[in-house]
Amino acid sequence: MAQINPAARFSGMGNTGTALQGLSALTSNPAGLITLKKLEVGTYYQAHFMQSDIRYQGAVVAKPTKLGVLGAHVSDYGITGTYSELKLAASFARHFGQLLATAVTVNYNQLRIDKYGGDQLFSVDIGLQCYLNTNWTVGVHMSNVGNVKYHNTAHAAVPAQVKLGTGYRVNTNLLLTADVDKIISTERVDVRAGLEYLPISWISFRGGLAVDEFKQFCGIGLFFKGIFLDMAMVIHPKLGLSPQTFIAYAF
Repeated sequence: MAQINPAARFSGMGNTGTALQGLSALTSNPAGLITLKKLEVGTYYQAHFMQSDIRYQGAVVAKPTKLGVLGAHVSDYGITGTYSELKLAASFARHFGQLLATAVTVNYNQLRIDKYGGDQLFSVDIGLQCYLNTNWTVGVHMSNVGNVKYHNTAHAAVPAQVKLGTGYRVNTNLLLTADVDKIISTERVDVRAGLEYLPISWISFRGGLAVDEFKQFCGIGLFFKGIFLDMAMVIHPKLGLSPQTFIAYAF
């Protein structure tokens, strides 16, 4: 699942969501759910490399409670009728004081390969965000903390992954972000940077870069009466374009 990008807002910012907040945090670092004030639901879709049959789709929902914020995320990545990586995730995020937010996620992962059967496992993710001041946030997210592996296949894995990210709001119009991403079982380290610019309150423009394979990212967001529409494009120098859409509603 290492090819999977977060929801379109973060994807448009160079896949840098580890220190960011909102409903989209369910796809990157659920500690960012802690800023939600009301029930929100959303759905997303990504077509990988335009002409390929690879698709990534899912839905998210989060609700604040007296103890913290509860979230759920269902996603499916793969090729219809041939290959599927299904994930069902339940998250709980809460504050510890005014400067720290944490989240724990329990995942059910199911792998299906046509004519070869499949496998399933449970994994746990942990995330946190630290608010250094009103403008600067640092986040850490660890996926598959126990490095749990599928038993029946050697060609697919749920990666044990560590992400460190930061977000700095320069002013009310400009947000700068950066992430460092390491998959434990590989030598790969990816460094990414992004930005979000809001010229007016109901529209935002986004962009970003990744060192690994020099991928480029861009996106746009629209906001109107509780409706959020995010669109992004991931540009791979060899494989081409991967468009992505996310729509959400705050009740």
